Amino acid sequence: MTRAAPPSGQPWLAGLATTLDTEHDYRPRVEGRLPAALRGTLYRNGPGRFDRGGLRKRHLLDGDGMIQAFDFGGDGVRYRNRYVRTAKFLEEQQAGRYTRPTWTTRAPGGPWRNAGNRIRSQAGVTVVHRNDRLYAFDEVGQPYGLDPRSLDTLGEQALGPAGVPLDFKAHTKTDPNTGDWALIAFQHGPRNHIHLVEHAADGTLRRHQRVASPRASYIHDWFLTEHHALILLHPIELSLPAYLAGLRSFTESLHWDAARGNLLLVIDRSGQSPVRVLEAPASFMWHSLNAYEQGGTIVADFVGYAAPDHFIGERAAFRQIMLGATGEARHPGLLRRYVIDPAHRRVTENILSERNCEFPIVDPRAATRAHRYAYVTTAPGPSVFHSGLARIDTAGGRADVIDLGPRTHLGEPIFVPDPAARDERGWLLSLGLDGDSGTSFLGVFPSDALADGPVARIWLEHPTPMSFHGYWQSA
Repeated sequence: MTRAAPPSGQPWLAGLATTLDTEHDYRPRVEGRLPAALRGTLYRNGPGRFDRGGLRKRHLLDGDGMIQAFDFGGDGVRYRNRYVRTAKFLEEQQAGRYTRPTWTTRAPGGPWRNAGNRIRSQAGVTVVHRNDRLYAFDEVGQPYGLDPRSLDTLGEQALGPAGVPLDFKAHTKTDPNTGDWALIAFQHGPRNHIHLVEHAADGTLRRHQRVASPRASYIHDWFLTEHHALILLHPIELSLPAYLAGLRSFTESLHWDAARGNLLLVIDRSGQSPVRVLEAPASFMWHSLNAYEQGGTIVADFVGYAAPDHFIGERAAFRQIMLGATGEARHPGLLRRYVIDPAHRRVTENILSERNCEFPIVDPRAATRAHRYAYVTTAPGPSVFHSGLARIDTAGGRADVIDLGPRTHLGEPIFVPDPAARDERGWLLSLGLDGDSGTSFLGVFPSDALADGPVARIWLEHPTPMSFHGYWQSA
């Protein structure tokens, strides 16, 4: 924990890590023209509070979860934001200070206040709308539920098998063929296990598998196909003794060892075939794009880094941003493809694009099916703070790109299909930060003509912190 200090380096960039104290509800100014067919709500989730009691968090992943909502209707756009009232948030709000450790920031008081696994959910990474409820995920515990209309917190939501406490990972998958909702959890211990949980469209538990993991690894995202779940285990070593003794934070206990390579687990969703463990070259993945089956092979696309120096280490970009500096990020994120032959235990890796990118998405209608386009954030050089969007053609690497300049940040695009189009047309919604005005905006970009720039910008009255992930719910 560090004392709150003014930003240094690039002050405007510190807006991504600035606490938003006020919970708003207003109609922002719209520049340009909103598409008439854009009707629904964009929900965003990310850290919103980094400061309490004069102390400041040390890492971008360490803030309390805050849901933002952009409601699109015939009368324009309404903006709202509400903090997720997790048990941790309420405890610290009442105390007026930080009482719990987070991923990189230990709680005040020394090792004894940090010993054991004391990290609790901040519900600040992803948000999913299912069965008239929002689910806000972290990387630990169960998700928190929220009312999608009022954004009121409804408490922890019990998912998975009854009586089995699971630490669900932030990213979930929806099978468009069945409506099933798939989740994974990693269970550390003397023997490590991965839990694959699938709920049917009506919310009932369909399947649960507990699979032995050949290594302890930090997982953020994964892949789903029609018949398989793919889990990528990076060569990240976790020093549990130092972490459990309270001597180091979780991220300070991680070490990258590229010589060990990646391991890829291929899990039969039905549970009828044995799990296959395949070897692949080392790369670090935050986010998968999509995966699908093609005859006897599986194609899995993702953004991978040769090393996660932007995430781990004192000079990591995710730490230095707390001081308004860009920090270290020498290795760019590249769009990669695994062609997987489970029967012969072979994985071939190809680089689909040399363009630095992150936050890959597909048209949601293409999930688990063959896709052509990847939509990503992008920036010149290896920076993890991006100023542009790109549509990359996975068939040849050609890209349609819009870059808003070095004093703009653009976040994860969310693809909203055009209901009147039969082909892959729609809009990309990206929450940005304007360095000149110091305020945030939501850009509406045509998915098939990014180079033309946004058709509209929805200007907020304030900066909003880094928003990691979002979900579009049509009206």
